[in-house]
Amino acid sequence: MSFIITDQPVIINGTEHQVTAVNGMDRVVINNKLHDLGEQILKLRMQQDELAQMRNVLDHHIKSKEEDLFEMFYAS
Repeated sequence: MSFIITDQPVIINGTEHQVTAVNGMDRVVINNKLHDLGEQILKLRMQQDELAQMRNVLDHHIKSKEEDLFEMFYAS
C-alpha cells in the first residue's frame, strides 16, 4: 500500500491551520476510524462468542440424546 503525505487546511477554534495528512486523513480522522473499527471488532467478537456457546449447547444436547439412545438399546 502506498501512502501519500500532504499538508491540508483544518479549522481549529476558528483559525485555519495546516496539518499533515496521509492519504487525505489527519491524525484525528485516523484515530476516529481506528476507534470505530475497534468497536466493530468487539461486536463481532461478542457475536462469535455467542455463536460458539450456541454450538456447544447444541453439541451437548445431541451427545446426551445419543447416550440416551445407547442406554435404551443396550442397557438391560
